[in-house]
Amino acid sequence: MKFKDLNPTIIELAAPYIFHRIQLIRSRTTSVQMNGVAMPPVGLMYGRYCLPDEPVAYLADSPETALYETLLRRETVSKSLSELRRRCLVEFVTTGPLRLADLRGLAEPYPVLQSLRVAQTQELATDCRAMNLNGMVYASAQHPHHTCIALFQSGINQLSKRNSQRLIKPGTNRMLHVLHTALWRSGVPLDES
Repeated sequence: MKFKDLNPTIIELAAPYIFHRIQLIRSRTTSVQMNGVAMPPVGLMYGRYCLPDEPVAYLADSPETALYETLLRRETVSKSLSELRRRCLVEFVTTGPLRLADLRGLAEPYPVLQSLRVAQTQELATDCRAMNLNGMVYASAQHPHHTCIALFQSGINQLSKRNSQRLIKPGTNRMLHVLHTALWRSGVPLDES
């Protein structure tokens, strides 16, 4: 899918703007680290807007959206406490403007933007990067009326880590209120292991 086929609006998101992300507390040795964002190695091409030669960070407009997009997706059958103990909710603030392709209004006429056919959306990301955009803003496939953002390296450079909270308080089973609420609202059962 090419940029010219969709012709999305290009917006400039002024700083400061707050985004949220769920990530491992302790990154893997193979993780790419930039400005507090821990990402999988470059080239895995697992995500909707991944690039073959550059890291891409996925963030959300709210803590709930970050949880639904990463841990509590529609196809999730259950979550274990041990998995949740290894994760944290991180808040980022933008430090400069971001030029983004706005895909939010295109999800209805182009369902491929929310599908698992990622080769097509990765082609779109490659076009956006070639146009010197910092990334894309798109409709959450997991949390209606909310948005997510995929940032290329130039966009990640405009982020500053503001806060980080473990999803489960160490040494206890006490979870962040937002996690408790998201688990309940998503209907994902919690495995006590």
